[in-house]
Amino acid sequence: DGVPMAGTTQTETEFTGFGPSFLHRSVFDETGGFDLVDNRMQCRRMLRDGAPALPGVYGWIGADGRLIYVGKSKSLRHRLLSYFAATPADPKMGRIRNAARQIVWQPVGHELLALLREQELIHRWRPEFNSQGQPHRRQPAFVTISDTAAPHAVFARRLSSRYLKAWGPITGTSQLAESVAALNHVFQLRDCADKTGFRFGDQLQLFDGIDDRAQCIRHELGSCPAPCASFCTREQYAARVEKAVDFIEGKELSVVRELENRMIAAAAAMQYERAAIYCHQWQSLDRLGRQLGRIRTTERTIHGVMKIKLAPRREFCLVFSRGALVDGLPMPRSPGRCRELAGQLLRLNTSPVLARDDVLSVNLRLIVGTWFRKNREMLQEIVPLETAAQKLAEPARSARRIA
Repeated sequence: DGVPMAGTTQTETEFTGFGPSFLHRSVFDETGGFDLVDNRMQCRRMLRDGAPALPGVYGWIGADGRLIYVGKSKSLRHRLLSYFAATPADPKMGRIRNAARQIVWQPVGHELLALLREQELIHRWRPEFNSQGQPHRRQPAFVTISDTAAPHAVFARRLSSRYLKAWGPITGTSQLAESVAALNHVFQLRDCADKTGFRFGDQLQLFDGIDDRAQCIRHELGSCPAPCASFCTREQYAARVEKAVDFIEGKELSVVRELENRMIAAAAAMQYERAAIYCHQWQSLDRLGRQLGRIRTTERTIHGVMKIKLAPRREFCLVFSRGALVDGLPMPRSPGRCRELAGQLLRLNTSPVLARDDVLSVNLRLIVGTWFRKNREMLQEIVPLETAAQKLAEPARSARRIA
């Protein structure tokens, strides 16, 4: 239960069950399944009789007893029946069916929970037919500011103490690397190795006559103030870093419009190579600005408690903090448990959530953000943490008054 944790990889073992989950056991119904037979219509009849028309996850077991594919659906019955159509909609469905000997499924109480459970299972079992969500494939990354004498923007796949600030996760890593490079050039931040020696203009020198030459061509091109050769003061360089951070955090986006105007002016003057450079920088920063804008929206709107009705008398709540799922548990009933959860929510509302960069947590965060963007009406179901804490405390106060 509780905060998502990376599962143990079990790709070398025979499948005996989906296994434990960070989701509370109350969201799951009884697991089902059957061995496949050669008759397609008989398999369809078995699915109609046994598979529920409920959200959940399903798996296909190969001839060697290993899980070869994991999927999720709003309706397990309808999704699995589509695999046994005379001509499946996707050729991959036919390949999975031909390679399998058994079907298993696990009803999950809500579509979003099914998505999270699917990702958890892909991360744990690493089925060969699943292409997305595999931990060994290319993963989202972060934009960071390095913690060095001359900070600059860095493309990072993992977070560490070497970074002052970090934003993400962001998908499309090849384009993200280009955007980070454009960020350093446009805001005139260095992009050399951290081992480079830096000497600012206001820094005293022990010996005179030290060769003050920039160690790369960027200073001559006007895209770096050369903190390596004392051509700028520490304060002047810090001002450039601050402007870059303001852009990343959405406080100052005029640089995108400025680059577009420069591109148009250069093209009008038939300076096409210069116009192409401005075009690339404009597109890179515009794309990065939109990606970071979506992250800010996610952190602002997905911050609270969402109650899910699993059954007439079963309720479950998901706790989100700044776009990340931090807990999932049954709705408390007793006054003491309500009071305990209210305190947890208040502490969570005032304390920052530490960013996590393990593959499973990153993918779950992206799944949550994407699901709410596709189901915007569900944002109205999220109750702010402080409001939820007050509502939870009300039953406890009522119980004390009655006593």
